[in-house]
Amino acid sequence: MINLTQHLQTLEKSDLISPQMSEADLEYIFKHVFTQESVYQSLLRTDRRQLHQQVGETLETLFAPALRGEEQPDTPEDLPLLLAYHFETGGDTERALKYLKMAAEEAVAAYANQEAIELYSRALALLDNQDYTTRWDLLAAREAVLDRLGERDRQATHLTLMQTLAELLADDTRLAVTHNRRAAYFDKISEYQAAAEAAEVGLRVARRSGNRRLEAQSLNRLARAAWRRFDYPAVQKWANEALEALKMVGEPATKTASLLHLGRASYRLGQYDLALEYIRAAQDFTRYTDDQESAAVADLILGWIYQRLGDYEAAAVCFQATLEKRRIIGDRYGEATALSHLGWLAWDERRSAEGLRFCLEALDISQSVGDRENEAYALTGLGLNHEQLGNTDIAQTNYQEALTIHREIGATTLAIFDQAGLARMALARQDDATARQYIEAVVGWILAGKAQQFWDPWSIYLWAYQGLTALGERETAGKILDEAHLLLHQRAEAISDEKLRHCFFEKVAVNREIEQTWHQINKDKAS
Repeated sequence: MINLTQHLQTLEKSDLISPQMSEADLEYIFKHVFTQESVYQSLLRTDRRQLHQQVGETLETLFAPALRGEEQPDTPEDLPLLLAYHFETGGDTERALKYLKMAAEEAVAAYANQEAIELYSRALALLDNQDYTTRWDLLAAREAVLDRLGERDRQATHLTLMQTLAELLADDTRLAVTHNRRAAYFDKISEYQAAAEAAEVGLRVARRSGNRRLEAQSLNRLARAAWRRFDYPAVQKWANEALEALKMVGEPATKTASLLHLGRASYRLGQYDLALEYIRAAQDFTRYTDDQESAAVADLILGWIYQRLGDYEAAAVCFQATLEKRRIIGDRYGEATALSHLGWLAWDERRSAEGLRFCLEALDISQSVGDRENEAYALTGLGLNHEQLGNTDIAQTNYQEALTIHREIGATTLAIFDQAGLARMALARQDDATARQYIEAVVGWILAGKAQQFWDPWSIYLWAYQGLTALGERETAGKILDEAHLLLHQRAEAISDEKLRHCFFEKVAVNREIEQTWHQINKDKAS
């Protein structure tokens, strides 16, 4: 090994470095960075590697308490990254991998997503080609970050590699995780049937492995698939089965997901009090586990509920909280969803200029991450806000584009909202034939008993009633208005909070109009 003291003395005599006294040790600094680089490059490669190894081992010894998670003064903020660099350069692959993974995990926790991806890439480059287990682990960790960033093409490639490695290892646990992740991926690119199929495979493999936690995760993925089909009793069934599977293993994040599914389903079924109970229970778990991603989902669902109940101020607070969390996390998919909901909320409150801004931003992000459902949702939001501003030509284009996407992804229920919008645009142009074509689709959907599948049935009811009335179909229009009025009061009975019940009838404009119109018609009949 080279004589370090001799080198330092030579450099000091040459006026290239100078001593710097610290409280305990004598340190040296180079007088210029170029000098430092020149001296470093002059060392033999074997000497450089030995020096880096020595520095790494010394740092490990000095900061052993910090590496064990204990408080230690003067610990470098980037200690794992610093150690990874020295051991990587020193050729100590085992320890370089250890600290690269540690640094990457810290980056993920701090939502430094691009840095995490780079660190996982460095770790993968060090692996032995036959180390399938560690390779799967690193790919799985990087896939989760790619999902957060919405980099769908790279994510799909990772999932394929993960499945191949899991099959080579004959590892059911890793295979179940891969299928569950694939189900989440398909859900986010609006391929809902593929998502359901992946979740079913995941469940079979998880049960074969005997891993109850993974079984619960697969059941939650099936609950999500049922949600996409608007089959809310099935959502409740799968989510409750997931909770049952978790009784013996206690997995807070997975239990939170089950509670969120139950909250969603209860909300869509008009069970508002129960929905609030589930979501608040989920929030308690997120505070306990500091699970920001689940907390963002809970905020979003609370926003949905408050918006439908007419407490727009509370809804805005929830949607803004979701947006802030998603931006901190770096979750582009979630950010776009929050923006879309803010755009629709602005329409409810007749703040259309602001609504357009939110929806345009949501549209741009959704298109960049391949989220076709939210792309259509943002387009419908643009249509609503343009219509409110009197820009009917632009609104018609937005509704048509949204309808095209909804049909392409098989979201027939969501397409009803767009068809109702296109019917209104046709009536504004006095094109009764086109209006009738779209209204018939909306009315057929209502008469088939599907109105409660939609998160906002009241608008659909009212628009169908208004469209039929304009087209002279008063008898059918009256039946739809009666159904809307009856359901409105049934839902109101499920709201125990008097303030929220008042908001539901008075603050939600469409609910108020249904109530007033129904009473006026019945008053006219009586007279």
